Amino acid sequence: MRRAATVALAAVVTLSGVAGLGACAQIPTSGPVRVGNADVDPQVDIAIIPQGPSPGADPQVIVAGFLGAAVAATTSPKEFQTAREFLTDDVAAKWDEAAVRVVREAPVPAPVERGVELEETDTVEVVVRATTIATVDSVGAYTEVGDPRELGYRFTVVKSGGEWRISALDDGVLVPANLFANQYRATRLYFPAESDQTSLVPDLRWFPRRTWRNVAVEELLAGPPAWLQGAAQSLVPEGTQLASPSVRDTDGEDAVVVRLSEQISAAPAEQRAVIAAQLSATFSEGAGRVVPVDLYSGQNRLSVDAADVDLPATLTGPMALKDDTLYLVTDGSLEPYGHDADEPLDLSGMDPTALAISPATTPIVLRDGDDQIWDLTAEDGPVSLFKGPDLAAPSVDKFGAIWTSGGTGKLRVNPGADSGIEEITLEPEWLSGRKVISVSVAPEGSRVAVVSEAPTGTQVHVAGVVRDDDVPADLASPLSVAAPIDDIVQARWAGTTTLALLTEDEDGVTGVWTAGVGGLAGAGGAARQLPGLTDVEQLAAGVADPGMLVITEGGHLEHEQTGVWQPFDEDVDLVAFPG
Repeated sequence: MRRAATVALAAVVTLSGVAGLGACAQIPTSGPVRVGNADVDPQVDIAIIPQGPSPGADPQVIVAGFLGAAVAATTSPKEFQTAREFLTDDVAAKWDEAAVRVVREAPVPAPVERGVELEETDTVEVVVRATTIATVDSVGAYTEVGDPRELGYRFTVVKSGGEWRISALDDGVLVPANLFANQYRATRLYFPAESDQTSLVPDLRWFPRRTWRNVAVEELLAGPPAWLQGAAQSLVPEGTQLASPSVRDTDGEDAVVVRLSEQISAAPAEQRAVIAAQLSATFSEGAGRVVPVDLYSGQNRLSVDAADVDLPATLTGPMALKDDTLYLVTDGSLEPYGHDADEPLDLSGMDPTALAISPATTPIVLRDGDDQIWDLTAEDGPVSLFKGPDLAAPSVDKFGAIWTSGGTGKLRVNPGADSGIEEITLEPEWLSGRKVISVSVAPEGSRVAVVSEAPTGTQVHVAGVVRDDDVPADLASPLSVAAPIDDIVQARWAGTTTLALLTEDEDGVTGVWTAGVGGLAGAGGAARQLPGLTDVEQLAAGVADPGMLVITEGGHLEHEQTGVWQPFDEDVDLVAFPG
């Protein structure tokens, strides 16, 4: 019976065609939307054709057929119509398919309980055991499960009109991990930053591939999610909805037509331009080209100017500290920065342990031991910015604010000399009782990644930064990132929605991982470890074309390129990308 159920499940997963797109593309970091290079999820054109129930099929085969049809629905023209054919009429009318459980292996129904004679009963229970490794909620938000466990999902199957049909089941769909990326498309939504509507903030979601454009527009209209509340905004007039016909799904060179309800006409021209740029940015990623947008109010095409928008990007290169000298890390060598190599910085009495660079080049900040942080670029020599025990490696945001840890549950921020404010302490409720060990602000300044620890272990959270006149004032409720990874000691931004993570276990063995804020695009969502390194002492990354940099034991600077680590220089003390 187990083999028969497996065959039945496989039978509904029929591949009708493959047309791969090999382009690696994104939109630019400023100006009108254009094409560039980035961490994107290439479009995959694989359709899985679902099959309805066969006459006389037993309960186990009915459940297997339903599971397969539900997975196939996201690329099928019939969507979930076929899956509902396996349900009784009343259950088909109320079953909600929106939530997704990504499971480790293809779920296979267990045989009907031994001793049950199907000819003598009209109700049986079929159990499907599966290990959930991630969930996707009704708005497409992906969350990895920290402690995956195998669970039994129960299906009640009854005879209806002489045929077995499912009469009770949980809402949602079980999707095998190896099929998830084919059926659901990683899609970055872009929202204007609260402090600057021309700065776009990404939020990665996962939508059914067949309808992803429609769903993406609906979610953009709904506004920023909870974790970006106060950090991002919506410019869409209240009440604006997707009209019908809605989004013309085309892979040609024509513009994507987005028809919205008449409320969109109330948006001023400047805001309408940004709304169109949001849509174009969302549609362009992964397409290998710019996707223009024609915006309509009902049947009336709107006049839309090009918007000068910015996307998150690390716009200047990394720096290194070697022999008390700052260097620019260039394509093939280290070049002294700002002075000759024969004129080292005056770091007498300091113990350099971490370096941070402003996206605007200055300030350049150095952690001394673990209890003091200095600004090295002050006119009259190094100026002390922070003192205190166990200071996290600093991060400098685009506004010049320097971030580090405070006491338990706290972050300390120096807003910079121009602000007139000496220091701010942030105490978000979600950090209560936790010690911050790493902090990294995203290039656009609207998101911050925080690694914290408690007796239960380490966690990575990403939260929106709420600002008051560009000065950090609070943090929104966070997203949990990389939940399955243990012993994380550092997080750095390595893509628009990607974090590079450094781990170190109790034996001192280190690892480098990448994880997605909202799932890792191009990898089916799950975080992954980069092979080849076990002795990393420092990690640096940026939202830029160059890969990650690490310093390994002995001061060896190495450069990651497409997953392979290459030696770059020796006897290097510290390295950092701007941010």
